Amino acid sequence: MLPYCRSVTNRLASSSTVDPRRRLLLQTKQGNSGTLHNITKRRQYHDRGVYGYRVPKEYRMPDYTQEELANRMEYGSLLRFVQAYRQHGHKSARLDPLEIMQHEKVLSLQAERYGLTDPKKMYNLAGILHVTESTSNPSGREEADFEAILGHLNAVYCGKIAHEFMHLPSASERRWWYHAVESWTKPQLSVKQKRRIHELLTNSETFDHFLAKKFPNMKRYGLEGAESMMVALDRLFELSAQTGVQDVLIGMPHRGRLNLLCNLLEYPHAALFSKMKGNSELPGDTTHTGDVISHLINNPTLKYDGGEVHVSLLSNPSHLEAVNPVVMGKARAKQTELLTSANPDCSLGDRVMAVQIHGDAAFTGQGIVMESLSLSNLPHYSSGGSVHIVVNNQLGYTTPAQNARSSAYCSDIGKMINVPVVHVNGDFPEDVARAMDVVFEYRNKFRKDIILDLICYRRWGHNELDEPAFTQPSMYNNIRLHNSVPKQYEQKLISEENVFESAESVAAVRESQYSLLDSELQKANNEPLVDCPSSYHLQGNWKGIKHVKTRPLPEEEPDTGVATDVLTQVGKQSVTSPDASIKLHPRLQKYHIASRLKRLDQGSGIDWATAEALAFGTLLQEGHDVRISGQDVGRGTFSQRHAMFVDQGTEKAVIPLNHGLGDGQGFLEVANSPLSEYAVLGFEYGMSIESPSRLVIWEAQFGDFFNGAQIAIDTFVSSSEAKWLRQTGLVMLLPHGQDGAGPEHSSARVERFLQMSNEPMDIDKCYDVAPNWSVVNCTTPAQYFHVLRRQIHRPYRKPLIVMSPKGLLKSQAAVSTLDDMAPGQQFKPVLDDPVSTESPNGVEKVVFVSGKLYYDLVKERAAKGLDDRIALIRVEELSPFPRNELEQVVDQYNYAREFIWCQEEPENAGAYAFMAPRISQLIPRNEKLQYVGRAALAAPATGISSQFRAEQARLIQDALTV
Repeated sequence: MLPYCRSVTNRLASSSTVDPRRRLLLQTKQGNSGTLHNITKRRQYHDRGVYGYRVPKEYRMPDYTQEELANRMEYGSLLRFVQAYRQHGHKSARLDPLEIMQHEKVLSLQAERYGLTDPKKMYNLAGILHVTESTSNPSGREEADFEAILGHLNAVYCGKIAHEFMHLPSASERRWWYHAVESWTKPQLSVKQKRRIHELLTNSETFDHFLAKKFPNMKRYGLEGAESMMVALDRLFELSAQTGVQDVLIGMPHRGRLNLLCNLLEYPHAALFSKMKGNSELPGDTTHTGDVISHLINNPTLKYDGGEVHVSLLSNPSHLEAVNPVVMGKARAKQTELLTSANPDCSLGDRVMAVQIHGDAAFTGQGIVMESLSLSNLPHYSSGGSVHIVVNNQLGYTTPAQNARSSAYCSDIGKMINVPVVHVNGDFPEDVARAMDVVFEYRNKFRKDIILDLICYRRWGHNELDEPAFTQPSMYNNIRLHNSVPKQYEQKLISEENVFESAESVAAVRESQYSLLDSELQKANNEPLVDCPSSYHLQGNWKGIKHVKTRPLPEEEPDTGVATDVLTQVGKQSVTSPDASIKLHPRLQKYHIASRLKRLDQGSGIDWATAEALAFGTLLQEGHDVRISGQDVGRGTFSQRHAMFVDQGTEKAVIPLNHGLGDGQGFLEVANSPLSEYAVLGFEYGMSIESPSRLVIWEAQFGDFFNGAQIAIDTFVSSSEAKWLRQTGLVMLLPHGQDGAGPEHSSARVERFLQMSNEPMDIDKCYDVAPNWSVVNCTTPAQYFHVLRRQIHRPYRKPLIVMSPKGLLKSQAAVSTLDDMAPGQQFKPVLDDPVSTESPNGVEKVVFVSGKLYYDLVKERAAKGLDDRIALIRVEELSPFPRNELEQVVDQYNYAREFIWCQEEPENAGAYAFMAPRISQLIPRNEKLQYVGRAALAAPATGISSQFRAEQARLIQDALTV
């Protein structure tokens, strides 16, 4: 396509007219500080965590010379006028293809307001403006008259491409934009390049027309009106291939997706038509539900002159923008893996690029956009800068822009993190490609997000079956009279010489595409389809991972135990700073480090945080990476974890487990996140689907914080394997338990996760179905240790939802021994009563319980002297339902006459509704499973402390009455 936009800064750096000191500043250099990320130097761990544990590159433009500063002072009026164009020129640009935008006169662009009235007056431009380059003067003209200056400003700032960059806080970046926009001459396109653009546009339009004719009653969300998106993406892929980007990851909504898939991403047309005719898009040897056509994906390697690039379009749900943080997380994971084998100069973003395609209304309307943008420049979440392409239809569903946002542009949301914006008129595809040049160049130089606002329209309504004139009659009267983008460009090329031999050769492009589509449709009509999609889900990093169709039996679960001497060594390392000079907080030394070392020496009394550190450390020792992300996870919400030590004087931070575990150990990334749930959880999901050998954990500050991420849970975590065969081993830690804290922060809403499980109601069929995830409520540190290690040692991946404790974190009752974590041990879905099993025939009542309530019941049962009459059975794994394990336990208590489910959550919450119909199928003599717990409540818990205590005492009393 277009010749690569030569870097202005490269030209300056090589120019003989540039001061050597300035030239030196133009070169890319390594450094800890800079505008890219303002990271405190003292936070060395976080510095190391950026860019896959490497210091980022910093790119800087030179400051003005003394001569240039003097010239700026001498011609201050001209400088202010030029600055006005830089800031306000976009307001007068020709950006609207329909020409329905209302433009007010921009007073700031009136020359007379600056006293600039003589068109022939000459001005020295040094330090003020960059005019056209030439072969004889590569640095640009040194002077020009005002008439030439005005014409140049209107050409570069008020044409069909407009720029917003004056809001950038970095003076260096603003100077880069001055150079890039003002000193760039539009490249003349070759015949080959013009034909490529024509081919893309024509194929796009023909494709949409073909679908409309052959599948008239199907919503396809076509690209008509926005065909230039194909030109923008093709140019982006070409530039990526030429500059060494290996992977481009794309997240996009439904608009134009099928066009992109088939016409650029090489998705077989016959496979699409087969899906549209009602067949599955996924391999027949898998268990799946599939998804709609507007969520299809493909991952081709595209070849261009100068290189090739692998492009992956990610699976996404219908919830707009939900895929954005997923793309970012996957991009970061892929890049950090590449960095392990890349040369030392390679930084995050060099080899992998995230591309986020948006609709204009969703870009401003969906909160996930703001959350995702807030991650863009953070140390543990940056993916090296995303390219955002807004397919701006000037209409949200059927809502006009003035009712859809409060800002002038939909792209204004990006200004919250100082993202530059390039607006372009979508009716001019050559300008769209040129706009992508500068977009790519900026991202490549500064490794920051940038927005391409592609202003276009929808030829039809929200979908092809909609009538938009119901609510937008004026706009759609205009659209019906407006020639399509491909037709306009076709007419332009016909009028030019030497592009096409004749009008017939132009028509042949459409005819060829239509013939191809018709042939592919005939192929789809022949069953079975020859080129049915391959089993893409277990390729790359996922080779060796299994797709399970049925639930593995208990005896097939892995042994997750570790030798006690290794556990001791790992545990001691978890509290041993690699830097002896670090000054620790005295309470940390006394209550955390000393206590852990003592427990390890004794081999008993192992608490929750120690068990977690042992799970992390042993996985690291085996070569696996571990990442835990969330709000304040370094210390833990309840000040229990302390995975990172912070010097009390310098604030230097270290991670003890990243040292001393042997050659080839993995890396523990402790990512203290922003106050976001939706985007951060989506990001971690993206990390997990790229790296099955990495333990990826998201921890909520309190369990109910997951509410803010419900869309990500519903559409990705719980169902991605069923819809797309996309496995994930993501772990969610949700602090849960009634402790008198009030309605919020008491419940992680376990009932919601159980309701979303795919568990059969008939327990005899539960092993016929592969579970979509595991929901556990562990009561011992050893159980927690094993369930974390199980995530990596299973031959398949499933999400793990942990109702993690609060009060049990430092409880003297909820402790384990190192022997509980030794070889031969594993996670136990059900824990039988260690007391009642000694004399099971004397048990009159069996109480099933899950979570911390068990310890309250044990204490009260002992006080009442009922140890031999009441059995307390802990259900540690709620889903998948532990049928075999529970049956073995129930069979022991042949003389029991009462079976109850006891929970501290309200009756309409907790696990009761899920467990009752299933446990009832195991109870002998058709006994009814009784419920003991709080009455149904609208809120998760009462906020009245006296009422809470009374409720708790009553349910414990009811459970232990015989």
